[in-house]
Amino acid sequence: SVTQDFFSPEGSIITINGEDVQVFEYENEEAMENEASQVAPDGGSVGTSMMMWMDAPHFYKAGRVIVIYIGSDEQILTLLQSVMGTQFAGR
Repeated sequence: SVTQDFFSPEGSIITINGEDVQVFEYENEEAMENEASQVAPDGGSVGTSMMMWMDAPHFYKAGRVIVIYIGSDEQILTLLQSVMGTQFAGR
């Protein structure tokens, strides 16, 4: 499991091709959209929290789920886009 101070649900970490991807599932889409709206377009801040990511952040959302991938592996980015749609925030 994983927690982020800026997201209310406890998340899970899944590993794709050796890379960690954080998955946060909300009770409903409205709650997910409310928290997703706090993420800056470049992923550099969430609400009033400034982020210092170790690599490029990528935020995806679909249904009741937000996914965060911190990295630049093109295969993972392509897979996440095919499953989740275009990232809503990040670099």
